[in-house]
Amino acid sequence: MNTAFRKPCFSAILCGAALLAPQARAQSTDSAGILSTTPQSVEDLQRIEHQLQQVLPRVLPALVCIEVNNGSGTGILVSEKGLIFSAAHVVDKQGTVLKIILPDGTRLPGKTTAQNSDSDAGTAEITTKLNKNLPRVEKAEKLPRVGDWVFARGHGGGLDQKRGPMVRLGRVVSLKHGVIQTDCKLIRGDSGGPLFDLSGKLVGIHSSIGPMLKINNHVPVSVFRKDWDKLLSGRHWGQLGLHPMADPESPVLGFAMMDVLGVDGVVVEDVVVNSPADTAGIKPGDVITHMDSRSLRSVRDMLRELGRHRPGETVPVVVVRKGTAYKADLTFGRRGDLMSGLKYQEQTQG
Repeated sequence: MNTAFRKPCFSAILCGAALLAPQARAQSTDSAGILSTTPQSVEDLQRIEHQLQQVLPRVLPALVCIEVNNGSGTGILVSEKGLIFSAAHVVDKQGTVLKIILPDGTRLPGKTTAQNSDSDAGTAEITTKLNKNLPRVEKAEKLPRVGDWVFARGHGGGLDQKRGPMVRLGRVVSLKHGVIQTDCKLIRGDSGGPLFDLSGKLVGIHSSIGPMLKINNHVPVSVFRKDWDKLLSGRHWGQLGLHPMADPESPVLGFAMMDVLGVDGVVVEDVVVNSPADTAGIKPGDVITHMDSRSLRSVRDMLRELGRHRPGETVPVVVVRKGTAYKADLTFGRRGDLMSGLKYQEQTQG
């Protein structure tokens, strides 16, 4: 049996106890009746479970793993010719060579085609010619509503052919600045993966993820639609790592970071001019291994540390540069102030 098509017991996820799946019964393909409903009974949970079991086989064939720069993320096929939606921070810069892995394990060459880093929306494509059309998902026309049930797919923890991609069920908890925030549990490797409504339509792409709810954000499909012409033309614009979706009162250091396989720590990808990281002398390529005496092994660890501090606090960090470790002090800034500074620079530079 193909493990990727096993039917997980979602009721266990919802209430902590395994429930018997309901017998197959007639059900309308219109799932609107359960989109915003809080389950009141076992039957309600079974209804959600049954709906998921109906749509999962339709969306799985279009899910892909993206390997890039010794790291990996997730993407979703949106055209039969191989166009992929993902997060900008996953697909990296325009023209980056990618390895696209289909659910059946087929590995295909690909490349990054466009990137809107302001919204963390990225596109890629499969570059080899195929003698068949690829599976794709249908894109939702509207944003979900607060309270709607949604489910997330992704290669959390990296590609695992035996386990298959994970499924996380949750609800939309906020819509701020046109960005979707959910309580779906996401981890490293899920970034760039798809968020679906219960009818199986694509509503968003996983962007910033972490242990705190306010970090758990998704780029709406409407962002891709709004910038469709620019994305198709291969444009690259925006500042990676400074999302307008983020809480303006949250602490910020001012650098984009990534996980790299085989590297024990957080790799600095880019540094914002005049940011706290820039002031402390942090440079692209540095590896931050410790913060406030705590070991950092991944971006998730760094996000967890950000959640422990406030703007204005200073913490010691250990930085490795070209094999040499040194200590530095980093003072957290206020995200809103950093964003305002960037907007001012854009205005003065035309």
